[in-house]
Amino acid sequence: MTEPPTRPPTRPSTGPSTGPPPSRPHTRARTQLLLGLVPVLVVGVALLVVLALRLGTTQEPLARATGTATATVESVQDREVEVAFTDADGRDRQGRLELREAVDVPTGAEIAVQYAPSDDGLVYADGDAAHAAVQDVLFGLVVVALVVAAVVVLTVTRVTTRPRLARRPATTATATHLVVRQGLLVRSWLELGTARGVRWLPVHWAPELDRMRADTAITVHGDPAVAARVLPVVDGQQLWPSGRSRRSAPRGDVRQAPVDPAATEVGMARQLRGDAVALALAPVVGLLWAYVDGSGPAGFAVATALAAVVLLWVPQLLGSSPAAARDQG
Repeated sequence: MTEPPTRPPTRPSTGPSTGPPPSRPHTRARTQLLLGLVPVLVVGVALLVVLALRLGTTQEPLARATGTATATVESVQDREVEVAFTDADGRDRQGRLELREAVDVPTGAEIAVQYAPSDDGLVYADGDAAHAAVQDVLFGLVVVALVVAAVVVLTVTRVTTRPRLARRPATTATATHLVVRQGLLVRSWLELGTARGVRWLPVHWAPELDRMRADTAITVHGDPAVAARVLPVVDGQQLWPSGRSRRSAPRGDVRQAPVDPAATEVGMARQLRGDAVALALAPVVGLLWAYVDGSGPAGFAVATALAAVVLLWVPQLLGSSPAAARDQG
């Protein structure tokens, strides 16, 4: 019998791949997000430490007030209430109750008070200045902790999920770089031409955007015509989206960005300088907080510090464009 001819072993193809070449990660966007996170962490942790120490100080007088009694109101002057009561040892005692704000308390009224057995001065009751101070500090601790936790979660989610968009199937679209100004905020957008119409996508800036001409064909991971989250790639550079792909044009002053074939990287200091304008609103937030909460100068200081770092962080989450800083410089 004639043996069948043997076939040479099949070798792997060394020809060029038909898929798009690997794209560069958007390190600038990652750096920007982390730079926005760091001040929130530093100020947030510092405020938590200060508030925790303050909580111990404000709770100390109440912790010493281990005795309870029913006191009779003898006189009221503004926010100070003089009371008389009989302590646990049967002694008649006088005490002063300090209120947070003036309240009409009738003479002769009976109220439950706490007192320190070894102190003939202050007594305490629910809703007085001492209890209100403790509640203010506790509320501040909760708010600061929640804000820091929310900022961390949103930032980490953005940093970890955006690179995964590169795993989506690649499509093509035409893109034009837009600069959108909304009040103090100036950000980069892409106007994407797809088979189903125009889509608009906010993105974190990269110098490849400034070098791109209008209606340039680019690669997009994910279909911007149907998907809310897509990852455009311009000249091999990934551009992290700072929001969803949308069917309507962005609001504000929208203009096509000028093309600069020699555009290079712009330092983050210039971006942060433009975003720092929003910090002027921090004292306004602090005043509003202190007025509504009634926490006074301490509440103003905490709210202003927290608002300042959050107002610097929010623009980093919303994208970037050094255009405003360039105009100012």
